[in-house]
Amino acid sequence: MIKPQKNVSLKTYNTLGIDVQAAFFMVIKDQQDLHDAREFCHLQACPWLLIGGGSNLVLTQNFAGLVMLMAMSKVEWTSHPDGLAVSAEGGCEWDELVAASVERGASGLENLSLIPGQVGAAPIQNIGAYGVEVKQNLRWVDVFDFNTGACFKLSAKDCEFGYRDSIFKRHPHWVVTQVNLQLGHALSSNNPAQLGYGIIAQTIESMTGEPAVDATAQQIRDAVIHIRQAKLPDPKHIPNVGSFFKNPVVSAKQAAKIEQQWPELVAYKLDAGRFKLAAGWLIDQLGWKGYSQDGVGVHQLQALVLVATGAAVTGDEVLALAQRIQTDVLARFDVVLEIEPRLFNSRGEFWLS
Repeated sequence: MIKPQKNVSLKTYNTLGIDVQAAFFMVIKDQQDLHDAREFCHLQACPWLLIGGGSNLVLTQNFAGLVMLMAMSKVEWTSHPDGLAVSAEGGCEWDELVAASVERGASGLENLSLIPGQVGAAPIQNIGAYGVEVKQNLRWVDVFDFNTGACFKLSAKDCEFGYRDSIFKRHPHWVVTQVNLQLGHALSSNNPAQLGYGIIAQTIESMTGEPAVDATAQQIRDAVIHIRQAKLPDPKHIPNVGSFFKNPVVSAKQAAKIEQQWPELVAYKLDAGRFKLAAGWLIDQLGWKGYSQDGVGVHQLQALVLVATGAAVTGDEVLALAQRIQTDVLARFDVVLEIEPRLFNSRGEFWLS
């Protein structure tokens, strides 16, 4: 059994740069390491936390148990008549997988370019961007049950995907060890590009001088990277966890009520008479964009992103600002903003009421 390290700082393992410590720490390189980690936690009767890129968590206290860094990173590509299939272990960097798929002439992931984090987190969050969600290409996932030590496979249907949601949110003891994705051939009239968001088409045409409808997967990837880099801060330079709030989904009646007072409301129609509102737009209307105090703030170009500008920012300070924004949005729009990153204290994950 691998012997975990003791009292390890997690500052470099979370993109907010919050300096808390793990009582125990180990790197997970294969399935056996997971079994060893499970046995260690059982013997120590301590909590556990699995982290990857650290781009979707807020740490509020020193962690009183075992923190595991997911480093399983094998990738296998397989050709099939309809395109490519790829099986990638949970510790692979997501954007590296997207880049590799585009380089191989495949399509399906290009709209999800430059999303931070690892492959294992993709189905947990059902990551999505610019009209595409990972569920659209996912075939199955391999899972390790940290409670029992059992290994099993889930189909895409079994994952119960929703907007930034999946069955894994309701079974936090399940660890995603491998993901299989089904990708298409090069984009064509029979396999059209996903250009539902106008800014994608506009950026492609600006960058290439050609109609966006004829764009390649590489051109879409380039456009998405350009857009994201222009409006989202790089965590390496400005600590953040990306979008801090989910875009709220409301009824058509509520959307119409808000639009009466705010005619410029940014909303996207969903099925069953529901609308998804742009959370960043709501926050921006209330003057939060660019706000900064005591080392915590709202990014000056993207109101959805909370940033840590101080040298010793705590998770509680970040959450305090988030709750102020939630309260303001609720009071002005009667809309509840849900926090997107996962929150952890000394014993494990928690949720704000």
